[in-house]
Amino acid sequence: MANVRELKKGEHSLIGNIIGDSFSNDPVNLWIFKQPMGIENFNTKIAKKLYLQEGFGHVMDDGSGGALWLPSSTKRHIPFYKNIDIALSMIRYGGFKSVPQGMLIDHYLTQKKPIEPHYYLYVIGARTNQQGKGIGGKLMTAGLKRADAEGMPVYLESTKEDNIPFYCRFGFDVIEKAEPGHGCPPLWLMYRKGIKVI
Repeated sequence: MANVRELKKGEHSLIGNIIGDSFSNDPVNLWIFKQPMGIENFNTKIAKKLYLQEGFGHVMDDGSGGALWLPSSTKRHIPFYKNIDIALSMIRYGGFKSVPQGMLIDHYLTQKKPIEPHYYLYVIGARTNQQGKGIGGKLMTAGLKRADAEGMPVYLESTKEDNIPFYCRFGFDVIEKAEPGHGCPPLWLMYRKGIKVI
């Protein structure tokens, strides 16, 4: 049985590949990036530039799943001058529309995030051939330990309604069904109150 371990800073390609696979049929990601390779490439780059620099992540030691988080003190923002290669990658795999569509989602969700300090779960997933085997639960438990040690709330955006019951099992509640418009599929904004574990 595979175990959870922390991601290292140089493992952006590993987590990018896991995300590309696990979100290969995700409606919101496909609306932006058009194909799994675009999802993988984008997430590899932002894992390298943001999540593994300013945040943290976990991965199953057999590579079957992974997750990326940001602590409350970190902004979900990459400076524009560091975004050129990301934009070019999006155009390469998703066409010219992918950039404004990605910006639309980013701007919309930035306005929706909670004001109070919180941990942000950016992504959690298992490879398509490993889903339903408890991998997500192990990854979630590992990430929540860190938030709970500080008594911090946690926020996430679910891109699939079917995943809501999974998050609810860990104490998350839906706070809004978000509909960015312009043809973008809906997202469900979820929040878990801070639990101080001593």
